[in-house]
Amino acid sequence: MRRCRTKITGLSPTFWLRAWIVISLSDRELHGYELISSLNEIFPNLLSPGVGGMGRGYRILRDLEEEGIIIGRWEVEGTGPARKVYRLTSEGEKLKEDILRHIEEMQEYISRFLELTMKA
Repeated sequence: MRRCRTKITGLSPTFWLRAWIVISLSDRELHGYELISSLNEIFPNLLSPGVGGMGRGYRILRDLEEEGIIIGRWEVEGTGPARKVYRLTSEGEKLKEDILRHIEEMQEYISRFLELTMKA
């Protein structure tokens, strides 16, 4: 298990993609395609269109799984192909709280920054 990178820069696209996945899984299980599709809807310009963006989304899912933040299981019900379904681990629940706290802090910094730039 890799060490979790909880303090990725708050303004980086990767931070927002990881944060959205963690928040999305806070109350339900979702399969990878659902998660990545929701990323594209919520943050339309953070993932490249097409295969490249999907690949980045799946890499983030894999990283989060290796870090012990999420856990995946294969769902083989129905007639279609098997799908990997993800859920948060207890570490993921802790990270969710850290992310929310970090975003609240960032919101304060951004508000203060904007106030100062309006005066300049």
